[in-house]
Amino acid sequence: MSVPADEIARRLAAFRAALTEASIDAALIVEATDLIYLTGVMADAHLVVPAAGEPIFLVRRNLDRATDDGRIVDVRPFGSFKELPALFAELGTLRLGLELDVLPAARYLRYQALLPALELVDVSDALAGVRAVKSEWEIDQSRIAAQQVQAAFTLAPETVATQRTDRDVQIALEHAMRLVGHQGPLRFRGLNGQMFYGAVLAGPDAAVAPWADTPLGGPGPNPAVGKGPGGWELRDGDAISVDLVGGWEGYLADATRTFFRGTPNPLLAEALAVCEAILADLETLMVPGIPAEQLYLRGLELATAAGFGEHWMGHGSSRVKFVGHGIGLEINERPFLAQGFAEPLVAGNVIAVEPKLVFPGVGAVGIENSYVVREGGPERLTTS
Repeated sequence: MSVPADEIARRLAAFRAALTEASIDAALIVEATDLIYLTGVMADAHLVVPAAGEPIFLVRRNLDRATDDGRIVDVRPFGSFKELPALFAELGTLRLGLELDVLPAARYLRYQALLPALELVDVSDALAGVRAVKSEWEIDQSRIAAQQVQAAFTLAPETVATQRTDRDVQIALEHAMRLVGHQGPLRFRGLNGQMFYGAVLAGPDAAVAPWADTPLGGPGPNPAVGKGPGGWELRDGDAISVDLVGGWEGYLADATRTFFRGTPNPLLAEALAVCEAILADLETLMVPGIPAEQLYLRGLELATAAGFGEHWMGHGSSRVKFVGHGIGLEINERPFLAQGFAEPLVAGNVIAVEPKLVFPGVGAVGIENSYVVREGGPERLTTS
């Protein structure tokens, strides 16, 4: 399904306003997710967005797809980087924005050598701020992605009861999500960023410290991957954390439910009840104007009061200092519900909130939902 033309026009207008506010004459966009956001199509291309003027889509391969699937009017073949100086001279560009949060150094140096007269600045924050406020069309796509997670959670009790290992559970639930339209690949921004369907983690394996900036990790299938289920054989009393991400038309929805095999471990059952109570409390803070870090700090306060402070969002040096994140075309968008991120929530933010508690050698529990921040209170997308 093509992104509506008026949706792309809205995004470009908001981005141009952000460029003007930052005193940036034009942006040169090359990262895949940003290209999709601003054009509606995946392409090997450069997108030039002047602060004043219409965008120019410079496409290296498959011009027809960029024209047919994308929403940019001015689509041109792009044969060489050497074409860029003349184009920016024609546009009168002096200050050029680049996606410095993800742009490889070699590419930056190439632009620097080609465009010595231009001041090259970071445009990442400006574009991330625009992307953080979702339209109703974007929210509708995430709502469909949430229905995929719902399908998996509906099947999960039977799967947890009958499958042999956590990996077997994950494979079965992934299959269920593909059958209802899951797109497969998911996006995670940043160096060494990798994203999958999520992870099913059981027993003590769920408390294996992650290498990534997440509360739960798991051993993974091998050291080369190092995260996700490792094939733990499910046993009576085990907690099974089912953390899954739906994907539809590029947009994501993230949710976690914890199940028990047989008779629940009393400690973990109590901890799960605490996580559920924390999430219910945090829902009252999901309103425009609240500094994003307040959700993390409130969660820590409640976990500590319940006697689980040292298990909050990980354990030891692997504890993370966030309780959630923005979500959209990528799993880790703004706003970050993290200590030190004081930027307030605004209407239209889509956030995943995930209070979790981790017990080394025992297991991990938690709950997570995706929400839209609304003026009258949050709308929950993941309704299982």
